[in-house]
Amino acid sequence: MTTVIESKAAAMIDSSRYPISDTTDAESLVFADKCRRRYQQTGLCMLPGFIKPEALSALAAEAASFSEKAYFCKSSHNAYLNDGDANVSEADVSNRQEQTFVGSVAYDYIPDGSSLKQLYQWDPLKDFIGHVLGKSSFYRFADPFGACSINVFVEGGEHGWHFDESEFTVTLMLQAPESGGSFEYVPQIRGLPEEKTIVGRVLDGDREGVVELPFTAGTLLIFGGNQTLHRVTRVSGERARLVPVLCYAEEPDLVNSEAVRQLFWGRSGAESLPQ
Repeated sequence: MTTVIESKAAAMIDSSRYPISDTTDAESLVFADKCRRRYQQTGLCMLPGFIKPEALSALAAEAASFSEKAYFCKSSHNAYLNDGDANVSEADVSNRQEQTFVGSVAYDYIPDGSSLKQLYQWDPLKDFIGHVLGKSSFYRFADPFGACSINVFVEGGEHGWHFDESEFTVTLMLQAPESGGSFEYVPQIRGLPEEKTIVGRVLDGDREGVVELPFTAGTLLIFGGNQTLHRVTRVSGERARLVPVLCYAEEPDLVNSEAVRQLFWGRSGAESLPQ
């Protein structure tokens, strides 16, 4: 069974362009090292056309069929995803609010035989991503809801400007919306002396330093989001923006808190699954 899963997962990847199936192989190691350097220099590694067109069509159709199970979260937050600072004014960037409206299909709603799960459970993909991130120990996330969920942006969906709480994020664009849904970022500004000034300008609508990523369907993105301010612009149209989030950790058996599960999937634990 493992061999069948591995062969199916490997067949989804454009291996002639992205040789990732064996990081001990000389060609694969050279490619992985190149991606590692790119990530170190820019804070991201983007691999367009990572998924072959025929596999992409199947993955997108599959994700669309699961999208009705998405739990939608609408919230406001500051750029730091924290409670802000009561000691400064409302106008300070620590307290200014951005809007987010996004749905997420939990991992336990994705069938075991699905193409997405086969891809996520494929060890060479995990090992390649771990190499790019420079992790000596690297595991798939053990959370039953958040291991590999699918972000669903419908009409009006957006994710306001923010820095991620986690060190890195791995996403796979499966379907772009009819309009909007652009991934924009201001690279590697966290910790700079002028960080808050830059954040304030961006929140005011200043486009200086803002980069729009050509995040096309079939693209794998490894992104250091805790150092880089970023957002997803508002989506419009009937076609949803579908982006699986592939989660990993440096330790085995790590899971989200019950509070995080409740926020993003409306359920705190497996015992609360709807009947």
